[in-house]
Amino acid sequence: MQEQSGSGLQARPLTSGWFALPQLPALGTLSAAGGDSVVLEASSPDGRAGFLVRRRSGGESEYSLEVVVRSARDAAQPLLSTVTYRQPDGHERVLLVPVAWGQFGPAAAYVGLRGFDTGTTWAATAPSPVSPDTNWDPTTVADSIDAALNEATRDAWRQVREFVNDQVRGVIDGALR
Repeated sequence: MQEQSGSGLQARPLTSGWFALPQLPALGTLSAAGGDSVVLEASSPDGRAGFLVRRRSGGESEYSLEVVVRSARDAAQPLLSTVTYRQPDGHERVLLVPVAWGQFGPAAAYVGLRGFDTGTTWAATAPSPVSPDTNWDPTTVADSIDAALNEATRDAWRQVREFVNDQVRGVIDGALR
């Protein structure tokens, strides 16, 4: 596992609110452990959020992302991080990743990173409260909900729907069915 802090992989600001995340290590340096093993760990520049890339168990190289908010509960509404990644072939994907506090543990989300692999460049925003005036692209919302890998993340989307406009709420409702 590579950690961002103290290893020379410090996040570098891109545009306002965005920061670059480190690339996956070369294939030969990845663990051969069974199950979902963490292969890369990075933090937001303020240290409040962790981004853990896991290699999912299975024959193909599939990766997932867990976003964990490390700070105390400081928002009455769900938070959202935007993650964008560009593959070596130039294909770009944008995921909206909501995190909401459950009954136990930290706020966290778990999503699939379709097409993510070594050589992929990526960046993110730190989780921030969902804004009611947000106007997200409907396809990005649907793709992001489809990427959710657990019920906690789908529940975070249910909480997000309470803070967005009717158009986005309709997309969320349709994608959660």
